[in-house]
Amino acid sequence: MARLGLAVACALVLCGCGSEPPLGVARGKVTYKGAAVPEGSVLFTDDSQGVAFVCDLEGGGTFAFQVARGHGLPPGTYQVAVQPPRGNKPSMEMVAPVTVDPDKYPMIPKKYHDGKTSGLTATVRPGANEPFVFEMN
Repeated sequence: MARLGLAVACALVLCGCGSEPPLGVARGKVTYKGAAVPEGSVLFTDDSQGVAFVCDLEGGGTFAFQVARGHGLPPGTYQVAVQPPRGNKPSMEMVAPVTVDPDKYPMIPKKYHDGKTSGLTATVRPGANEPFVFEMN
């Protein structure tokens, strides 16, 4: 019986007991030439972790990420993209993506549509973080 208890304890230690690092608050504002971007989305991508998170812009160009386990994002350094509004929101159904004409959104220049070309990054630390401000020119 002692061996079984030891085996279970070792298994829990090796798998980390499902513990994940605390989320980091990830909120902020997106502007274009000093003016708040009224609509669109912010995409945080961390290729080293193989994750990406998207958040719609609210009034005044603000955003605040939330994931299934709470407000914020897992800690990490993210490439940031700012994209035109998504045509359709994620759902459990198979829905054909809606193509959005990027030229209809001059407040979000094309270079910012991809985190690899935007030049924008964000480092999310566990717990409180200063709001991120992404100024596009």
